[in-house]
Amino acid sequence: MLSPRQGDVSDSVLENIISGIFSDDNQTRQQFLSIIGLLYQAGINIAVGVVSFLVFVFLRPRNSRIYARRYKALANDEQRRPPKIGRGLLAWVPILWRTDEQYLLDSVDVDSVLFLRFLKLNAWLMGIFGVVGMCLILPLNFSNGNNENVTANLKEFTLLWITLYHITKLSIFWLHLACAYLFTGVFAYFLWRECRRYIVIRQKHFASPAYLRKLQSRTIMVTRIPDSLQDNNALGRFIVNRGSAAPTQVSIARKIGELQEMIDSHERAVRKLEQVLHRFLAGNIQTKPRPLLKHEGVMVDAIEHYTTQIQGLEHTINMTRRETELFKPTSVGFISYDSPMMAHDAMRALKKLRPVVATLSPHPKDIIWSNAQMPHGKRLRRLWVARLMSIAFCFVAFWPVAALTFIGDSTNIRVLWPHTSSFFTNNSTLTTIWQNTFSPLVLTLYYITIPYVFRAISRYQGIATHTGVERSVLRKMYVFYFLSNIIVFTLIGLIVRAVFHKKAASEVVSSLPADFIQSINMKAQFWTAYVSLRGLNASFEFAQLISLFMIFFKRYTRHLTPRELRDVTKPPEFDYSPVYSLYLWIFTISMLYSVYAPIALPFAFIAFVLAYWVYKYAVMYVYKTSHDTAGSMWRHAINCMIASMVIFQVYLICCLKVRIDDFTDRPDEMRSSAPVVYTLIPLPLITAAAGIYLHFWLSRRVNYMNSGDAESFVVHKAANVNSGGVEETLGDRFLHPIFSQPLPTPMVDKRVRHLLPRVYRGRVSMHGGTVRHKGQPDMENKQFAPSIANASTVFGSEAMDLDSVMDERDRYDFDGAATPDPFQQQRKVGAVTMVGDRGPSQLARSYSVDSNMTNGDQMEMEAMGSGSKQSHSVRATGSRANLLTNAQPLSVHSPEYLDYDGNATMVGRSATGSPEH
Repeated sequence: MLSPRQGDVSDSVLENIISGIFSDDNQTRQQFLSIIGLLYQAGINIAVGVVSFLVFVFLRPRNSRIYARRYKALANDEQRRPPKIGRGLLAWVPILWRTDEQYLLDSVDVDSVLFLRFLKLNAWLMGIFGVVGMCLILPLNFSNGNNENVTANLKEFTLLWITLYHITKLSIFWLHLACAYLFTGVFAYFLWRECRRYIVIRQKHFASPAYLRKLQSRTIMVTRIPDSLQDNNALGRFIVNRGSAAPTQVSIARKIGELQEMIDSHERAVRKLEQVLHRFLAGNIQTKPRPLLKHEGVMVDAIEHYTTQIQGLEHTINMTRRETELFKPTSVGFISYDSPMMAHDAMRALKKLRPVVATLSPHPKDIIWSNAQMPHGKRLRRLWVARLMSIAFCFVAFWPVAALTFIGDSTNIRVLWPHTSSFFTNNSTLTTIWQNTFSPLVLTLYYITIPYVFRAISRYQGIATHTGVERSVLRKMYVFYFLSNIIVFTLIGLIVRAVFHKKAASEVVSSLPADFIQSINMKAQFWTAYVSLRGLNASFEFAQLISLFMIFFKRYTRHLTPRELRDVTKPPEFDYSPVYSLYLWIFTISMLYSVYAPIALPFAFIAFVLAYWVYKYAVMYVYKTSHDTAGSMWRHAINCMIASMVIFQVYLICCLKVRIDDFTDRPDEMRSSAPVVYTLIPLPLITAAAGIYLHFWLSRRVNYMNSGDAESFVVHKAANVNSGGVEETLGDRFLHPIFSQPLPTPMVDKRVRHLLPRVYRGRVSMHGGTVRHKGQPDMENKQFAPSIANASTVFGSEAMDLDSVMDERDRYDFDGAATPDPFQQQRKVGAVTMVGDRGPSQLARSYSVDSNMTNGDQMEMEAMGSGSKQSHSVRATGSRANLLTNAQPLSVHSPEYLDYDGNATMVGRSATGSPEH
């Protein structure tokens, strides 16, 4: 342990310490980083990357729960399931190589494909710019400077000698001008090509059967509805009077009281019961005493206690769910049309509608209901508060990082603890590694936490959808990276240095522009090392090291229930916003120094190439995207790239101006070189104008579907179905998730499934099973439906993932032709039974499906306590509202998709199903 220094610290030492913490001394000192130091950095990164790659190669064949989670989740989905990978160590390589973009569009999603195209675009740009920079700019930077003190010893050859700052022949700056225009032209060409491809992908998505069949695709969400229009018929008349075609149905969302808390309590009780059953069924239940727990000072049977609690909550929840029309309407509504084409045409007419705001409807599970209902004035206030919070965070977030990176400098450690000088002197290699690795590593680890902060700010801001929050996080993180690392860090460093040097305020202000640019110049080598380190992100993604550790730790240190194990190994959500922002920052840094210090470009090229192949595997086999926005995030990333180009151009103008002004002893050369700066001034203006034009040009072509790209898709109603077709499904579909999700039932290992009826008297499946009386001892006639019923009680390769079933239903919505039951309109809907008490009549009510969920099994409803069968048929529409009268869960959906924001909300349906005219 290091001992504190003896004696008092001098004022000069304190100044150095404080200046080092709150300025950029550690970064600027790396302007003298040698080639050997950079090679050490690259060597460490390569070694770590190779180790991560080998971990993936050797562990992948026998760890599909980690490296093929999406494949396992889609075991029953032939269309979206990726190709099976063999057990060979490199069997995945030819599959990745042969998989083309069209296959990814069909089997993955548009957002993932456009993210891969974003990485490929950056790889092309960095590759071309890197060739020009390394073969042309870098040699000229070195050969046109003062090389009297340059040595061939690589340990003494600093990277500063190959930067623009090294140049002393001012006439050579015309080359940098030409390269700036060349880079801008190449960027514009590739961006134009990508945008045209994006239009094609977007319109093909609109014309795809998967999009056309969804109710979401032909629905418009309306927010900020005034009190006078918070009625289905009134809103319908208002929309028609504003130029919209007659909608099929209009529904106003409604609030629900304490349903969220009740469902949370129900889920907690189910999970506690699963833990009790998991431990009890693991041994010999004949000799093992039944588990007990202490409740209100009395020891009670744990299984019976949780069973009674679950049944009571189920009854209360189901009774609450029936009372649809008794709850207050909100300012959110949904308008459905016969076809997506009609909905898009209506949006063209309603996009400037006031006072309400109309948008194409997001997925109902994507909606943050509390934010969607937020009053406009409150949202506006929160918007400005969120902006102030984001800016304030940019100004204070770097302080802890600066303190840690200060410790990462061995010189500062020697000042704090002088007796460590001999250690650093005698271990030069270790000192070099510490100097060049610690600071970038600290930044890398610190930035992992940043998205959570901005996500909380964005949700507070009042954004109405989860995907909208992620897009806001992307924008905030992009601004944060640039503002915190380049602007704030540099400015505060200059101010701290000026305070310690006791400079006059006028002197500080007059020299601030030149000092600011010079400070950015001196950070070039630090950011080169940072880009090199961030290339490791892809290798870590390949190895899934965090998931590997967490799953191993939880699985072998805890007795996980089947539900807990499923939650641990299910496909994780692809977190687009931090990944996009990371690679946008790499692009920004690389472009910023592409002319000044082009040595960063090859590292950026390698980072993007690795990221493309790693994330191609990840989106195919590991991650899932719950809500495909068809490239909304991609558009924001492209806008950020355009902003990065403008930043690069402005920086180059200022850099050349400052460097030319340094040669005051050569006024003639200064005057002859001044046109270089003036010639560059139009470039950022042209780029910004082109970016604005591109935004509006794209919006006209991608916001709505083109009539020529897809046939009008109209829902075909069955001839024997009355007026309640699609009209009776809108209110059922666009519910708050807590209203539409099924109530979970205990999940146990398939190996002990046969023991469950002996110890548990409650409901054991969502869509299967027969009825018995409470306490009925005879279990010989206990039956299970062969498919989804077993999903509630079985865990293993044969068990169906409830998330997958829900995803399947979401892909085949209420189209009257491809929708799985019970949402199908023409098929028979029977009834399944539930176990346990259900009110005074003891009538167990539920429903069964005869689609792919239960392989066509049909069951009937029985009255508890009577042998006669009663007819409780659901209307032919099979809508959720009708199913609600049976007081049972409505669809196969896992509780992890609960929305915990604000008041629970559901959608009511008008009695007629359509607005009055």
